[in-house]
Amino acid sequence: MDYAQRIFVQARAGTPNNPGFSDALASLLVAQARHETGDFKSNFFRNNNNAFGYAYYSGSLYQTGAGGIADNGQPIAHYATIEDSTKEIIDWIWRRYRAGQFPEPSTIETPEQYAKALKAAKYYGDTLENYLRGLRAFFKPIAAIQGAGLILAIVALAYLYKRGTLRL
Repeated sequence: MDYAQRIFVQARAGTPNNPGFSDALASLLVAQARHETGDFKSNFFRNNNNAFGYAYYSGSLYQTGAGGIADNGQPIAHYATIEDSTKEIIDWIWRRYRAGQFPEPSTIETPEQYAKALKAAKYYGDTLENYLRGLRAFFKPIAAIQGAGLILAIVALAYLYKRGTLRL
């Protein structure tokens, strides 16, 4: 399974603490990860499984420690798996939603909505226009692949079950 599929599957599955997202929002998380990592080519991604540029903090359920130092001088997070990195952003979105700082996740369907919601919740310091350009460049609704959605979901769920990250 490639990186995009792994992120999509985890975003759909959710975390032990929070439900997963719609196909649209899961696809937007994939676009975000591709934008944040230079299409999965950055050293931070390859060396730390950090798909979302998330900073290190000691209270994380998913981080295994600090990775390298980002351009802003802050340590980035290291994750054991890409799925753990995805769980971090899922929980972050749900925390912001419950705090009234993020819209209901089921209402987010477009790169524009997602970029605005992330900016309003202070996820990134870049300009809205530039971040939106990055999301648009990589956004492809994954569920729109005819006939592959159900097969992908079955394979992905089996993968998560085998890894022990999905409990039935």
